[in-house]
Amino acid sequence: MALCSLAVLIFVLELVSAILDSIGFGAVASVLWETYCKAVGNQKAAERVALKDEIILLRRDLRAVSSVDEFAKWAKMRRRLDAMSAKFERVSSDLAIERTAFELYVNLVLRVLVYGSRTVLNIYNYRTPVFYVPANWFYPALWFLSLPTAPMGSVSVAVWSFACNRVCKRGAAIYNRVLKPVATAPLATPASAMLAL
Repeated sequence: MALCSLAVLIFVLELVSAILDSIGFGAVASVLWETYCKAVGNQKAAERVALKDEIILLRRDLRAVSSVDEFAKWAKMRRRLDAMSAKFERVSSDLAIERTAFELYVNLVLRVLVYGSRTVLNIYNYRTPVFYVPANWFYPALWFLSLPTAPMGSVSVAVWSFACNRVCKRGAAIYNRVLKPVATAPLATPASAMLAL
């Protein structure tokens, strides 16, 4: 593997890791669940939406019927609403279990891919130098830069991945702070504005 491509590969891997850490593996798994449901056409999700719409319509109709004047019709609608509500709860529970399992598996696969590939890359290339540095620039730190077993005068994969990790994590933290919505102060009411004068 060329040294330049190794350095870029490590940086990209650390960047992806920092982005996933800042976004959150759970958030990525949740988005993938929504995408999966839309792409595959999850039958339980569609059934849940249809049941919810029917329950809303039935409740509206039930409110329009008087329980005293039309008791038989009201009781029949009430039993139907109770049956639909029970079915809705059952479908929602099944869907929630399915979603939790999906998100757990996706979360696990993402973590194994990111952290496993980082570990395998570091173990497989532990003696490979990422790049060489001029000896007179970093003379006191040359030994440290080549840890654990890279040639003296080079930067090892472990040190380069550590440095890339720190830079990417700091960059992600700064990015999150800059783009975080700023809480706006409440607008002053005319009475409070008059008191301020």
